[in-house]
Amino acid sequence: MIRSIVVVVAIAAAGLLAPSRARAQTGVPPLPARLAPATRADIARLMDSARVAGLPVAPLADKAAEGVLKGADDARIVAAVRTLARELGDARLLLGDVHDAVLLTATASALHAGVAPPDLRRLARGRAGEPPDAHALASALVTLVDLIAKQISPVSATSAVGELLERRATDAQFTALRVEVDQDIRAGVAPDAALSKRVRSQAETLDALTPGGRPVKRPPPPPPAPR
Repeated sequence: MIRSIVVVVAIAAAGLLAPSRARAQTGVPPLPARLAPATRADIARLMDSARVAGLPVAPLADKAAEGVLKGADDARIVAAVRTLARELGDARLLLGDVHDAVLLTATASALHAGVAPPDLRRLARGRAGEPPDAHALASALVTLVDLIAKQISPVSATSAVGELLERRATDAQFTALRVEVDQDIRAGVAPDAALSKRVRSQAETLDALTPGGRPVKRPPPPPPAPR
């Protein structure tokens, strides 16, 4: 049951980075017509409360639609929407004065997946007083949730994602990490071993780059000593 919940969270989180920004420009999607009137009213009240609190409401409508798509009954859908609303509030408390809907939703997903709040705060603060931007942090958190869904412990996944985040990994690199770890696990590699191998490779690549993104020019090796 726990794994199935985490998998659902990971699937939902993986779609956050682009579609949520598009929805922010077009408004909140309507609630599914299949829901009973009383259920729609309950969810509408939860969305109104979230709106008053300054929280994004589109993810709540998405959660209701996800429940309908999966065939959940109305009671479970309302419970899932209520849980997400609470986790969005927890994410806001954790991140501070943040209004980025994508980042708040990704943080809520990480909390739902079992990542400890202090670990999330450390990721959000960054190191040396240089916090990552909202989009980079959201990418990292989507990856974090995905790794946990692959039965990697939250502690190991958080540490690995933190290594790449502080090296300014890009969306493409986080995506590559998810794909490569999945491929290794499907090939029979233990989840933690697959993560360790792939993070080490990504870190070495990033360490070989300058802050401007150009490869570091290393001096050629010395000529062999005369015999």
